[in-house]
Amino acid sequence: MDDEYSDKDINSMILYLRINNLAQIQYIDVESKDKPTFYDYMSNRHFKREQVTETSVANGWKRGWKQ
Repeated sequence: MDDEYSDKDINSMILYLRINNLAQIQYIDVESKDKPTFYDYMSNRHFKREQVTETSVANGWKRGWKQ
């Protein structure tokens, strides 16, 4: 499922989560380029790309969402 989302979609998801006060996610390259890691300052947790997409979609993000 995650493969269908571009980097632009991921950036939109991160913005959506921030604006809706659901998460404060930042990309952190800790492991490798193949498995990017994200950090959420609100929950103090690390997320994989798949978790960012799942969380965003579960909370109402849709492709083409505009602020």
